[in-house]
This record gives sequence, C-alpha cells and structure tokens, in this order.
Amino acid sequence: MRLPAGVAERGFLARLSCNLIDELIQSSRSASYPTGVILETPAGAGLALIVSGALRYYLPAADGRQLTVGYLGPGNVFGTVEKASAAVVRIQVMAPTTLWHLQPDRVHSLMERRPEFMQALLDEATHGLQHSFRVLAASAFTTVHARVARDIIERASLSGPLRAGVHLIVTHQSLADATGSVREVVARALRKLRQEGVIETVTGGVTILDPDALTRLAGYVIQVPGDSSNF
Repeated sequence: MRLPAGVAERGFLARLSCNLIDELIQSSRSASYPTGVILETPAGAGLALIVSGALRYYLPAADGRQLTVGYLGPGNVFGTVEKASAAVVRIQVMAPTTLWHLQPDRVHSLMERRPEFMQALLDEATHGLQHSFRVLAASAFTTVHARVARDIIERASLSGPLRAGVHLIVTHQSLADATGSVREVVARALRKLRQEGVIETVTGGVTILDPDALTRLAGYVIQVPGDSSNF
C-alpha cells in the first residue's frame, strides 16, 4: 500500500523514518467511513491510521452535552494496543474519512524490535495527554468566547498552518457540542468574534480573518497536530 502524498510528514507518522513507516503499514486493511459515524475502538483491535478526512474525540455528559478533547487528521493514529481497556472518550467522523487498520501483530512486533517505534508511541501519548490537560483547563477556567476561538483554531489546523482566509464548514450546534456549551451561547460568542474583526460568519460556516488575534483570544498555547512548534 502507498500513502497519499504528504501524509508521511504529518501527525504521528512524522515521528517515524520512511523505512519504519513502510514496515508499519504492511498488510493494513483500508476502510472508509461517512461523516457522523461514531467509531468503536474495542480492546485488542489495534491501531488505525488516518489517511484522509478528520475525526474528533470527545467526552459525553449524562445530560447529552459534549466536550471535544481534540481533533485528528491524516498521519495520526488512534486505538489501543491493550488487551483490555475501557473506552473513556468517543470518536466521531467529522468528514469522509479513510482509515488503514494496522495489523495488531505487526504493531506489537515493532514495539518489541524497534525501540524508536516505542519511543514515538510514548512521545505521541505524552503529547496527547498534555493537549487534553490544556483543553480541560480551558473548559474549566476560560469563557465560552475563548473556548470557541480555540475550537475554530484546532479545526482549521487540521488542514495545515493557521492563516487568514481559511474557511470552515461548521454549525453553531457543532461548536456548542465541541465546547460543552449550548447553541445560543455559542451564537453570542461568534457574534462577538465577528464584531472584533477576528472572523466572518456565513450560514453554516466561519472564515478566519485575523489568526493572530484569534490565537490570543483562545487564551493558551495550542499546538498543530503532529507539529512540535507552538503558535
């Protein structure tokens, strides 16, 4: 199997050498998933590589509200290598997505034989944990205004470096689900961001006008997935 151009330089794969990537993806199984599907990650199912599309992982609440912990794009992996685990977060397909389900035996073999692969997994897990802490801290200590700014940035970062002119297809309800809020409160936050000249809104979408101001309003450092630099 051959990866699409650019995928090997993104996400988790950016931590691996070309030879290691080739060994990892051997005998993987391709599957496609439509927008809106909730992906199950049963224990022992192994890891899946995102080849195209976008996923979000979130925490559900008993009252139906949701809090997005993060987003995953091409080059990222998700799943578990544990034989028994309890799913804490849920994973939703945000755009038509193609996954390569990696062969579990091959992943375990690489973990045993290739210390650089094990180190890459640990680094990725550490990065994900730190990111989750930042998101939860923001949800506890910042305003909905700041949380909406953060979520817009993270969605935009799935397609590359943040820049003016990036347009996102996103609804008030999906932003409310992502930030643990409700649609009416998110609508007010978007209106304020528009009045500040940071974004422009149209029906069903948002365009970023001032990425630097949007980052400041987010209130804390956000990392582009698969990139060690901060903005």
